[in-house]
Amino acid sequence: MKTLVFCAALLTLALPSYGTTTTFTDNTFNLANYSESPLFKSNASASFTFDQCPTCGNPGQALQTISTLPNTGDFVAQGFVNNTFSYNPATQGAISTIDASVDKNIITNIPPGGNPGAGNTFRPLIEQDGIFYLAAISGPTFNGGTTGYLTLAQAGLVATDFTKFDFTTGTFVAGNPNFAGDRLLFGLAQRTQSGPANLIFEADYDNLNLKIHSVPDNGSTMMFLLSSAAAVLVARTYFARRPNG
Repeated sequence: MKTLVFCAALLTLALPSYGTTTTFTDNTFNLANYSESPLFKSNASASFTFDQCPTCGNPGQALQTISTLPNTGDFVAQGFVNNTFSYNPATQGAISTIDASVDKNIITNIPPGGNPGAGNTFRPLIEQDGIFYLAAISGPTFNGGTTGYLTLAQAGLVATDFTKFDFTTGTFVAGNPNFAGDRLLFGLAQRTQSGPANLIFEADYDNLNLKIHSVPDNGSTMMFLLSSAAAVLVARTYFARRPNG
């Protein structure tokens, strides 16, 4: 009996430490916590403004962005990095997946039905080593007017879902973040492209939520497997030596 108890204790002590989850949440968008990427404008006459709006949220405060695009095909892009949303794979474990969600409201000067099929996208952002990476989570299309607040979410984002984005040229280029590399900061980006001329496009964001799932510790998993094998060997030896009844 003592031998069996020893085997059970050995397995319990060697149980692998499974990956942890780190959660980042922002429902106030205090801009003191944020830094901005360079602002890209395809047309010097286009404009992009942002603010912490006290009454635009769902409910309460929100990040309010307003794009003014005078010509068809104009677009602007800017990223917002929350400096408190910091994750270091060296001390917290390599990232396996990320779950991301946000509440987003769109308001335009195009009346309902005037812009069928316009896009509605949430772009989670990662900054690593001064380089920005964007993912794209699509929401329902809208037909002008306002969408009201909608929750845009996707679970299980991996490194290849985030593509390098150059805010100085407004282009995506080859490259993905290293989920086992240097420290990562998280946030979101707004990229607005005009269909009709003279577009005024407001995008409000609230209740940003990011869950960072780490990879299980391979060292403790290996210890568990070795301890399991040792426990099986001890148990087999114990039972083999027992007299037949």
